[in-house]
Amino acid sequence: MAFDYGSIDLGLKNPFKKEGRVTAIRGGVQSLVALILLFMAAGQVKSNPVNGWVLVIVGAALLVSGIRALSGGIFALLRFFVGRNHPVSLAFNHSKSEASTASQEKNEVAYTASELEEMLVGRKNSTFLEPKGFLARVLHSIFPRLLYMPYPIRNMAQAQFGAWVSTLTVILSYIIVAFICLSGFAGDMGQELFPMYSAIALLYTLVVWRSASRGISREAQKSVASLTGGSIVKTIVFSIVVPLLLGLGLSLGVEFFAKQGGSSLDELISVSAVLAQALPNFSPFLYILGIVIVGSACSFAVVAMLRFRSEVANPVTEVSELRDNWQESVHPKEIFINLDNLVMANRRYKEVPNRVYRELDPNLVEQIDGKGSFTGEMIQEVQPTVRPVDLGDRFRWIRDISLYVGNALYLVVTALTIWVAYSFIDIIQFFQPESIAAVEQEFTALTQESGRLALLEEYVAAGGALCMTLIHLLLVGFILHTFARFLTNAAHIFFAEIQFESLLVYFKCEGTFTESKISTGTGIHDSTRSENVLVRSSITPWVIVTKVVSSTFAASGMRNLEYPRHILEMHKSERDLSEIRDDVIGFLKDRESIASITSGRDLENTSNIHAINQRSRAVPMMEQRQLAQDENAAGYLRQESRDTVE
Repeated sequence: MAFDYGSIDLGLKNPFKKEGRVTAIRGGVQSLVALILLFMAAGQVKSNPVNGWVLVIVGAALLVSGIRALSGGIFALLRFFVGRNHPVSLAFNHSKSEASTASQEKNEVAYTASELEEMLVGRKNSTFLEPKGFLARVLHSIFPRLLYMPYPIRNMAQAQFGAWVSTLTVILSYIIVAFICLSGFAGDMGQELFPMYSAIALLYTLVVWRSASRGISREAQKSVASLTGGSIVKTIVFSIVVPLLLGLGLSLGVEFFAKQGGSSLDELISVSAVLAQALPNFSPFLYILGIVIVGSACSFAVVAMLRFRSEVANPVTEVSELRDNWQESVHPKEIFINLDNLVMANRRYKEVPNRVYRELDPNLVEQIDGKGSFTGEMIQEVQPTVRPVDLGDRFRWIRDISLYVGNALYLVVTALTIWVAYSFIDIIQFFQPESIAAVEQEFTALTQESGRLALLEEYVAAGGALCMTLIHLLLVGFILHTFARFLTNAAHIFFAEIQFESLLVYFKCEGTFTESKISTGTGIHDSTRSENVLVRSSITPWVIVTKVVSSTFAASGMRNLEYPRHILEMHKSERDLSEIRDDVIGFLKDRESIASITSGRDLENTSNIHAINQRSRAVPMMEQRQLAQDENAAGYLRQESRDTVE
């Protein structure tokens, strides 16, 4: 979405300042440690190239990770650019002033105009989708208010619940496989096969939690993911069938190689037993138990934040509605023009144009004799304003602790990575040709005294200790890195949520109209005349107004608010509905149906014309009065002459 500058601030601040500071500090420490390691490696490259290059590779990897964290933290601290077009509209915006923005955000809108109409008229919220899958229904039955959470939070909760179900399934399968292998159902190699399966179970558990620790995907988390119970069935079947197949295949393979090498099956089994005893104790189940303990602590923090967030959810679907009938002398188009250009424009927030989700395009059907009908619809949203959400001090404390602990675990992983580098160097030195020759000379005597198994046991014990140390460090580092990402991503989701409040208006108007003529100034002596066509309209409006609370998830960078905005709450707004009604009624009552003269010059000219008419009518009236006087005089003379004769 393009940045549209405006001098009026919309009041949306950067929500990632605290997270950015902590991440930048962690990245700075990682980068400093990596630079120190690289300087140490530079001194060893000439004297011991192998060791030097191992340290160089590890130091470079740590430096890349540190610079990435440092740059990401600093990036989160920079100015949070918010234009006049943010956040994303609910549906496609048909406003002419936002044509370029609408084309850019059309793939990010969460609804259509028809869906908004259904939500307003039907008093429903299509945001709250039904859970998909057996496990999702179980989770929403345990936590019913999870249904009212935004999609990223719901997906995070479902991913965490799925990880726990898979972990418990692995533990159950581990018990089943232990019974199968140790009781002899997997063949003669069952006991030797069980450690192999334990390692597979551990790796599977690590992969499950690694997948659950993923953060917000701005492309994938625009809907609620499904969570079915098929994974449980697959895990159980895998746990029962795979050990049997592996045991059977391994037994056949050992038997084949025993025949080819001239050794008996029992001898090869005894060799494998000696190898297992010589290797240090791996104990994959202890790692699984450690994952359960650490995962419980991390999940407790996430569940606590979810509980605090769900307590403020108020999923009401209420609207204010007006249905009436008005009989007014007004042309139908003037109703829509006034509503769009005056009534709704006066409700803009800081002069930001309203979001037009359905354009006001009135349809007039004219019939004969000046009669007809009309209809028109409009859906507009006033510019959303930031709605602060206070979840309490305990919520902020848990969120901050999750952020701090997650970044601290990243630093621990950095130290373990350096330890891994030096352990790998020890293994390289152990398997150098000079070391191998010395071991062969030393084991020659043991071969003569104790036989082949004694030599194998000593050699495995010497190299196995180094290899197992490296494996332990890798596993511990991987586990800590997984839960570090789990905690930081969980905290980031709750930092990223921003809520908005806006007025959503749906206006529908239908009716009929008739035309008639009215004339004024038609008297005998009137000098001016006004003829007007009067349109009498029967108006049936349907107005629905609601205060919408919507939620979106921000990010750092150019796409900071390019994420769908979902409606969470719909509240009545009787005051806004009353004001809209009063504005429309005031316009209808204050209209002039008869044309009159308002210009001063026109009034002066009309007065002059009226004076001329008055003077023109004055001449014939004087002549009539003179004639009446003459007639009276003549009558008097006739009467006088008649009296004289008598």
